[in-house]
Amino acid sequence: MRFLLATLTCSLLGIGSAIADGGGTTSLDDVIEQLQDNKTLIAEILAELEAQNLKAEDVGCIGFRLSGLWRNLGGARAVPYECEVGKRKLNIEGTVHVYDDNGTELDRKDEKSFELGTEIKQADITWKWQ
Repeated sequence: MRFLLATLTCSLLGIGSAIADGGGTTSLDDVIEQLQDNKTLIAEILAELEAQNLKAEDVGCIGFRLSGLWRNLGGARAVPYECEVGKRKLNIEGTVHVYDDNGTELDRKDEKSFELGTEIKQADITWKWQ
């Protein structure tokens, strides 16, 4: 009975980890590339970099990371991001959507999605400087 409970618990934790995914490091340069459609955000970031005489590739960020259970998307970065831009911190929030090859949005909590997901899109982007 203990073995069964332990196995069930590990299975549930594994699924929870895949859904919750995790965090990982990336450069501000990569964040800018991913969010390039948001011209206002990019303009603010570039202005801040210039004001502090920094380069985007030298600024580190922490971003959401899809777990390795995603066959085609494992390790992909997405919102939320937290970046230390010199003396200021930038927090970027939004919504992550996962799609299959046909452009159909998938439920990130559905185990089948781990095999079918091939693209992520980030929407509803908001940000705050501290």
